Amino acid sequence: MTQDIRQDESRIRQLHEAFERDIKTKALDPIMAQYADDLVAFDAVGALQFKGVDEYRAHWQRCFEFCQGESFFETHELHVTAVGDLAYSRMLNHCGGPNAEGEMQTGWMRGTRVWARRDGDWKVIHEHFSMPFDMESGQVCMSQEPSSDQQQAG
Repeated sequence: MTQDIRQDESRIRQLHEAFERDIKTKALDPIMAQYADDLVAFDAVGALQFKGVDEYRAHWQRCFEFCQGESFFETHELHVTAVGDLAYSRMLNHCGGPNAEGEMQTGWMRGTRVWARRDGDWKVIHEHFSMPFDMESGQVCMSQEPSSDQQQAG
């Protein structure tokens, strides 16, 4: 692996760490700064897809308004691959926050981010978060979580 690839992958890992911190404090501007203007996102909640950074910003704002207290977003099993001006990262995420009644709402999701080098730094051009569902009932599997050895590997 070349030095440039290691630096690119390290930078993307730093951006993931900042993303976690910014979600915890609901710092919307730094979160949105990670996204390219022409982003297309498939989130686990809300619309089928979000096109453009403005549409996705409104979605994040609604998410933060739903969580009345401090939110959390933990990344596990982060894998980053960068080649040239494109990269991807995949991970498991444990996230949540309290609802209006103060009840903690949490769950595990799968996540993938596609990055492009834009104006000298990495920007997310596609993001996809999803949760598994039971095919028979059609219900999202909110209680599903990785095995303990999977969590420790991240």
